[in-house]
Amino acid sequence: MYKCNSCSYETLKWTGQCPSCKEWNTMLEKIEEVETKKPGSKNNIKWETQILTKLGKASFEENRIITESKELNNLLGNWIIEWSVILLSGEPGIGKSTLSLQLANWIKDKNITYVSGEETIEQLSVRAKRLWITGDNISVLAENNFENILQTLKNINSDIIILDSISVIVSNNMTWASGSINQIRYITEELIGFAKKTNTTVFIIWHVTKDWSISWPKTLEHMVDTVLFFEWDRFDNIRLLRSLKNRFWNTNEIAIFKMTDKWLSDLSDPSLEFVTNDKDDTIGSSLSMTVEGSRAFLVETESLITYTKFGYPKRNCKWINNSRLDMIIASLAKYTKVNLDSYDVYINIVRWLKIEEPWIDLAIAASIISSKTNKAIPKDSVFIWEISLTGRITNVVNIEKRVKEAQKYNFAKIYIPANSDVKTSKNIVKLKNLEDLVKVIV
Repeated sequence: MYKCNSCSYETLKWTGQCPSCKEWNTMLEKIEEVETKKPGSKNNIKWETQILTKLGKASFEENRIITESKELNNLLGNWIIEWSVILLSGEPGIGKSTLSLQLANWIKDKNITYVSGEETIEQLSVRAKRLWITGDNISVLAENNFENILQTLKNINSDIIILDSISVIVSNNMTWASGSINQIRYITEELIGFAKKTNTTVFIIWHVTKDWSISWPKTLEHMVDTVLFFEWDRFDNIRLLRSLKNRFWNTNEIAIFKMTDKWLSDLSDPSLEFVTNDKDDTIGSSLSMTVEGSRAFLVETESLITYTKFGYPKRNCKWINNSRLDMIIASLAKYTKVNLDSYDVYINIVRWLKIEEPWIDLAIAASIISSKTNKAIPKDSVFIWEISLTGRITNVVNIEKRVKEAQKYNFAKIYIPANSDVKTSKNIVKLKNLEDLVKVIV
């Protein structure tokens, strides 16, 4: 039969285009061996099941790797599971190889083998000296032939293997070029089997596309145990490592690092890293409290409202969803006197932090109102809520955590939804709708 390498569709006749996913030249011949049995023959293999709740946890907890990086431990649930396969992805130059080499300093009691398909041993040596890699527990192999790599790994005793990167590794068993879907799938399957049999942790480095998404094949993400994704701004020294998938821990945690002249260092307190140091009240600037994983920290929204010179006003936002901005502008136009039909609107989140959650809506609306009316918002005010299509203020997830973190910085005014369970106090102000917000600012 013929099987599609993209969607696994099977057919008895070869076609140039897959009838299911419409991809071209993905139908490959597949030969299946069928074992015939004589009538009355029995299979002597006995399969046993185990009670899930009676399985012991001791061996699982003992076979784990703990690093000296608190940020990385927090991201991975305070351990790296042996025999797990971890995909590390990010743009070129973001620090994937730097982070991989720093594992030697963070995990000194394990033997690490760094397989480089792109750089020579001399190039890795120069980087290791620059990063002050002091441990003798890391060995280097510069090779891009997978069979040679696998044979070398079988002959040595490694606890952690780093493959940099899988896009340039090629197997003699596959006729396609390196980086193709068939090569990557085959190499990944072999590495997963090797990791499970030898209790070896494998890090696979992979690249991203221009829109910050992990490039194909998508099946690579499904095959591995953990997917880590680096985010950054090219002109900033902050690096954010996000977990997109983890079979052993939740995926809402993040790790934040700072790229210094030497290496990546933990940023243990990011609370004030994503706001400006200017303490003066500024027109078009507002503060909110966002939650990433188990931590809450401040973010600053900047707005610029100018009269449009064209017939169609511009709506431009950075680091938030554009449709979210359109909804906030429409709500302000319907439920308040803040009309932006003839005004260009520009929104920015200070220091590139990409915000997906909707609970900074009030801060965005406040900054827009401030810029439109030329009224500065006091720096000792923070806005926490989501705006509904009816103009009301809806409740916020983890509102207690956000308010508690805001109170640590002695904010004079913490604006939250009126239907929140948080008790009203001297510095907590509850608002019902957008009209109340306009009254506060104007």
